[in-house]
Amino acid sequence: MTIEAKLDSMQNQLNTMLELLQISITSLNTKKAVSKFLNKSEKTIDNYIKNETFIENKHYFINENQRIEFIPGAILDFKKNPNHKIKIIEQKKEEKLQLSETSSKILKGIL
Repeated sequence: MTIEAKLDSMQNQLNTMLELLQISITSLNTKKAVSKFLNKSEKTIDNYIKNETFIENKHYFINENQRIEFIPGAILDFKKNPNHKIKIIEQKKEEKLQLSETSSKILKGIL
């Protein structure tokens, strides 16, 4: 077998794999399919929607029947790029409360 024939064979195999992948990706539009694909529970998918890990109109949209429908390409990107696991924790600044002189004395027990 010549190199050109081997390359043609490999190209055909890649095209077949690509077609199969596209068929499997298009089935990623339900919560059940997405949870199975991401290896997460359906409750976790609900939490991703609730806490905005999944962004509306990026990862999913509400269809004409008022049901959530997922966007397969975005779900695939979500799985490839696990940036959602990195959460930025904001430090809360402590607010100091300024009490009046009388309130301070009452709290100190000096009145």
